[in-house]
Amino acid sequence: MRGRAIGLGLLGLGAFLLAGALAVRLFLEPALVKLPLDQTASPTAVGTDITFFDIGNQKQLRGLEADVRQKLQGDPSSSAAGDDVAVWNFGSTITATDGTLLNAGTYRVCIDRRTAVAVDCDVDNVDNDGDIPVEGLTLTFPFGTEKRDYDVFNSTAQKAFPATFEGVETINGLEVYRFETSIPETVIRSTEVPATMAGGKAADGSVEADVVYSNEKTTWVEPTSGVIVTAEEHPDTVLRGPDGDTGVTILAGDFAGTDDTIAAGVERAEDIRGQITMVKTVLPLSLAGLGLLLLIVGVLLVRRGRAVTDEDDTFEYEPVREPQVQ
Repeated sequence: MRGRAIGLGLLGLGAFLLAGALAVRLFLEPALVKLPLDQTASPTAVGTDITFFDIGNQKQLRGLEADVRQKLQGDPSSSAAGDDVAVWNFGSTITATDGTLLNAGTYRVCIDRRTAVAVDCDVDNVDNDGDIPVEGLTLTFPFGTEKRDYDVFNSTAQKAFPATFEGVETINGLEVYRFETSIPETVIRSTEVPATMAGGKAADGSVEADVVYSNEKTTWVEPTSGVIVTAEEHPDTVLRGPDGDTGVTILAGDFAGTDDTIAAGVERAEDIRGQITMVKTVLPLSLAGLGLLLLIVGVLLVRRGRAVTDEDDTFEYEPVREPQVQ
């Protein structure tokens, strides 16, 4: 009888654990596996073989080296931030080793906390221009990044371009996906400049020239977390005159993440991947496995208890023998 009672208790507990495993997948996972509101990161990169036009001195400089400082900061207090949307600010500066500021830029993006895709909102902007729509992926890839192409926003060209999946690699022991983005020559604005800067033959006067930008970028992403571990890019921004002649190079070079940034990216990716694996796989499977085991043991104890009860309730009838007369 006692074994049967224990078995019934195990059946109840096993059913509760199975329900818990289902609840983790249906309710806990969506609540926990999403981008944070207060995300922070400070990646750095180095620039080599840089070509830069010094406007003040009207000189084309070549062979420069530079430091790239970037800052990512979430804004949980933003009116656009909430359960489904995160607001992240991003800024970047490129400074030559002699202290000359070569380039700087910022943008503010509203991100779907589950898909990582930029969403339309009232607070997003590029260099404080709120009329520029931020589209596609920006500062991270989605959880469960797939081996396919994604549209990724480029703040200089001010629109999204395809990042094509090119293969699986390993960085510091971490498996990552490599994506390649090729940005063709894109006119990002027009400006009036001295004719000599725009490749014109005239020695004086000014012309309306296009600022033309192109880039080749490689991005390495840890697929489970969507974390961008590191990136390399080769931007090229030039002036092009009204006759199609190419003038000075405003900024071009090779840029790659530092070893410290790569190590930090690997650590962050491993940490987030571990948390996701715990919520999506380890916890529900553990609950389901333990619940199933308890159900099996409970069924066996209940069946055994019934068998013992039936045996105790069964007896043989022996007829009363009448005494024999001698």
